[in-house]
Amino acid sequence: MKPSKSITRAFCVELQQELSIVAARREYFSQEAPRARFNFLCSSEACRAQGVKITGVRYDVKPQENPTFVAAHFRANPNYEHHVDCEWVGEADTGDDKPEASETESETALRKVKRKLDDYIDVFDPALKERAKSEAVSAKPDKALGENPADLAPVSDTSKSKPPTETRTNNLERLVDSFRQAQAQLTKEEFALLTLRIPGQGEVSLRSYFRHIKFAQLGDERRVLYGGGLVERYGTGFKFKFFDRLQGKLVTLYVSPAQMQAYRSSRYISELLSHAEEVRFFTVFALGTLAASPSGKSVSVEIDDLRHLAIVLGPAKAANGDERTPPKPA
Repeated sequence: MKPSKSITRAFCVELQQELSIVAARREYFSQEAPRARFNFLCSSEACRAQGVKITGVRYDVKPQENPTFVAAHFRANPNYEHHVDCEWVGEADTGDDKPEASETESETALRKVKRKLDDYIDVFDPALKERAKSEAVSAKPDKALGENPADLAPVSDTSKSKPPTETRTNNLERLVDSFRQAQAQLTKEEFALLTLRIPGQGEVSLRSYFRHIKFAQLGDERRVLYGGGLVERYGTGFKFKFFDRLQGKLVTLYVSPAQMQAYRSSRYISELLSHAEEVRFFTVFALGTLAASPSGKSVSVEIDDLRHLAIVLGPAKAANGDERTPPKPA
């Protein structure tokens, strides 16, 4: 049978792990050069036993600001049939714009908008600690080879039950990819319909969960702060300086060499930052808080863990040397 749902996870043969496409990208660029592309099988065990292959698209391309946004994603390989019990086979949104019997008008509108996105996230759990086993029986995290149990996501990316249920993750970069695709490909009215549920906070609009640095406030927390800027390297560490100022003060984010050394995906971050001379700027997304410096002359974005940081390359530098084109707020 052919899959009828968007495939958001696949089994990586080389890593022997089930991954989201964003986790696959992180693992790919964490390899030493020359890098080898991965082979993927269906995440369903019945399909995997039959060798059903899945194709990974654009996971070997670094996240970058481009005029035309193309999301990294998984797609079914047309040469393979999936098992009848495959989690990606079954009833899915057929594209019918008519409301379903149990739907409200707003739910119908949201369903139509979600259909346009490759990997819509319903629930984002920023907690990084492992929950009790009783709370994580059905967990399907954004796994990566060699991670400790405490590093794994406590909630599932996609339930294997039918019909389809919520898509959950604690991978900030995956949420950022979903946000960027929505921002690039939806109308303002459609974008405003998207919601996100945060454990402990409840439901918020996706747009409000991402706050551009120019609209942030001291003490802001439990929001993704983002903006464009430039990077200065300090050994393996770095300092990111935002273009936009807050109340006239410089805003920075500092990552020490010790933090980079302790982070298992530091090679991925270093690979992105290695393009500093080739791009006009970087866009940083950080799940953290704003704090004034002791002198009061600047503001810093503070994060607890580098897993709460996502970096996107800006456009390549133009021939005329124009380097500053900050990203627009959502």
